Amino acid sequence: MENAEKRGGDGRILVGVVGTGGMGGMHAHCLHRKVAGARVAAVSDVDAEQAGKVAEECGGAAVFGDAVEMIRDDGVEAVVIASPDPTHAELVLECLRLGKPNLCEKPLATSPEEAMGVVEAEVELGRKLVQVGFMRRYDPQHVDVKDVAASGAIGRPVLFKGWHRNAEIPTGADSGWVVINSAIHDLDSARWMLDAEIKEVYVCGLNTTGSREGEFDLQLIQLSLTGGRLATIEVNVDAGYGYEVGVEVVGVSGTAYTAPPSGAVVRLDRVSSQNVEADWLERFEAAYNIELQQWVESINNGYPTGPDAWDGYASLVAAEACIASIKSGKPESVPVPEKPVLYEKEGSVVR
Repeated sequence: MENAEKRGGDGRILVGVVGTGGMGGMHAHCLHRKVAGARVAAVSDVDAEQAGKVAEECGGAAVFGDAVEMIRDDGVEAVVIASPDPTHAELVLECLRLGKPNLCEKPLATSPEEAMGVVEAEVELGRKLVQVGFMRRYDPQHVDVKDVAASGAIGRPVLFKGWHRNAEIPTGADSGWVVINSAIHDLDSARWMLDAEIKEVYVCGLNTTGSREGEFDLQLIQLSLTGGRLATIEVNVDAGYGYEVGVEVVGVSGTAYTAPPSGAVVRLDRVSSQNVEADWLERFEAAYNIELQQWVESINNGYPTGPDAWDGYASLVAAEACIASIKSGKPESVPVPEKPVLYEKEGSVVR
């Protein structure tokens, strides 16, 4: 990263956070309290009161009402984008125009075509600056399973199984929302765990108690991937009992799956029980911390290491195919073009 002298003399990267709601506020507080090597220099939100509150809690960061103005400010060196989905691609492109590393929450864009625009802009730039917020890649339980699968200990991985349950569906959510805002994490996990691209999807669904008529809050997704690999994903956004995510990778010689969440097992009144997290912020708190710490370190080192713009694009192509399958009731192919060379490289420089 150039212009290190801007960092107030202490060498910390000056980060601007777009969006100060639940996700953006969490990122800002994590950067301020838990991440070494970074300082929250600015925050941006259309809600001035909320932005001011988060800015004060993060050491008196500057407050901007306009996200583009904040990104363009010389006092911001890197950007976390946690604003509403339709703003993501525009803000990422602004960061690319200015050569500023950015961590964008999923989805990268509102469509595969828009996401491809980000990929093409980054390829033209010739260096990777975009990371997408697929935080499961940093969750210790998921990383343990990935490491076992990659080690060859269970033989060649051939099947991914994922389950993803939210306690309660948001008001107004439809089948497409379930795919884009929930299942997209699982689609990325399948690609990452099996080190393969999705070729075909088939989605079945049910309407349970909380969803709008005709919409599926419970979805069973079947995937065919390159290399002759398969996957199944259960997504239930109205499970009622709490928030739970887990995966299993089946190899030709054995399997590996995520351990249960940590916490005391209580035996009382002839019942043995363990708490279940309430939501994703609680379940993946450690993953978010690790994600941000490694992102900051990658900027300092000049070598991006996290899920990139191509991962954001490929996940959206698969998500769009899932939505098409829901509408058609049939399997749908996933057309993914050849990956640009930029995303094949290890350690693409971000300086």
